[in-house]
This record gives sequence, structure tokens and C-alpha cells, in this order.
Amino acid sequence: MFGLKLWNKKHRRGEIWYKIHSDHWRKGYATESVNLALDYGFGKLKLHRIQAGCAVENIGSFKVLEKAGMIREGRGRQLLPLKNGWSDNFEYSILETDERKN
Repeated sequence: MFGLKLWNKKHRRGEIWYKIHSDHWRKGYATESVNLALDYGFGKLKLHRIQAGCAVENIGSFKVLEKAGMIREGRGRQLLPLKNGWSDNFEYSILETDERKN
């Protein structure tokens, strides 16, 4: 699953999210999806800012976000309700003016 949630047009902001079955981890699907969403968000939708978040224990996910050029902005405490309890969340963003990595 993959999505791009849009905020009010005035804010020109979106949030990407994804969930990939473990059978398909480490095959580049998340990286490709994130890069395509950033291309679409900045190119077609003319967004100013795109953000994402992931559980602090999810090393693969935050590596994907960092590989795409997203910058870790902070840590939200106990934001994510997971099967094993509440998890802290790393918060990431990239601006239309930031350098992209592909």
C-alpha cells in the first residue's frame, strides 16, 4: 500500500506513507515509490513540502526516507499504535528547494 495525503491547497503540503509486505522488503519498491511520489508531488502538484514518518525501530523505512533526501526533523513521542504497544515516530520532510537524492 502507498499513499499521498494532501493538505489544504494554500499550504502546498503532502504526506507520503507506505506499507509493504515483508515478502517484498529489500527489493527497492519502497525507494522507488517514495521517489515517484516526490516527483509527482513537486512536479505535477507543485507542493512546497512533503513529509513522512516512521516508527523509530523501523530502520529500513527511515533509511528509505533518508536515501530519498528527506531530513529527519524530530521525534514524536508515542504517536503510532502498533501491535506491541505505542511507538515513537521519527518525523521527516523535504522541501521543493531541497536537493533530491535518487
